[in-house]
Amino acid sequence: MFWRESEAGTPFRFERKAGYMICLHRQPLPPCPYWIDGRPVPRMPIDSGQFLLLDRNEQHEALTYGGAADCISMYTSREALDRFQEEHELRPVGSLRARRGLAFEDHVIKNLGEGLLPALERPDAASQLFVDYVALALLAHLTAFYGENPMVFHPIRGGLAPWQERRTKEMLLAHIDGKIGVVDLARECGLSRSHFARAFRITTGVPPHKWLLARRIELAQDLLRNSTLSLETIAERCGFTDQSHFTRTFSRALGVAPGEWRRSYR
Repeated sequence: MFWRESEAGTPFRFERKAGYMICLHRQPLPPCPYWIDGRPVPRMPIDSGQFLLLDRNEQHEALTYGGAADCISMYTSREALDRFQEEHELRPVGSLRARRGLAFEDHVIKNLGEGLLPALERPDAASQLFVDYVALALLAHLTAFYGENPMVFHPIRGGLAPWQERRTKEMLLAHIDGKIGVVDLARECGLSRSHFARAFRITTGVPPHKWLLARRIELAQDLLRNSTLSLETIAERCGFTDQSHFTRTFSRALGVAPGEWRRSYR
């Protein structure tokens, strides 16, 4: 390929795949040689916080200079987009508006990507519920604003039925570490992922991962008050990855570290 003839720079290539990729750049990136399906395409400079929306049905190749780019990449298949639209009973939005060589600036995409960064850096500590919720938010935003036929969503008015709410909360508490996906909860309730996520929020006022986090903090408080268990053991019982993760989360929620909270309560 063209860029392989040069000894300078860092080459990359995305082969064809039925879907789209968002490349959110966390630092500026200067112009560089760029090819789509083997044809040169002008690639303008990218500022920090901007992103490229790549149509993976095309082959993308580039030669970058100045070291590796600091980029958060998020991929969605064409099938996932179609399924999301079916769940909302929307007519197909067509292809997404990928601008060849030109970056977008979108604070929603930026915040979603940055929100995923801790999960990407430490997948072992990531909550599957949170990752699923961000994925649904990303699909909703792409469908509403980047489709050839943008959509307007009509909110679902009803929440979960009492039995659905009860069963969902039982399942969440049985997976206190958050290692359960929205699709599993939705299937148990007989709902699509999107309908379940909206209905749960209508019923409880918060998304599933935030509801579960509040229960984990409550359980930790109970163990701090009424047991002599070590912080490490409490962290494990409450579904945190380790004591450090527990301390950070507890302190962020209550404004005080768990050890200090225990001493002040007693």
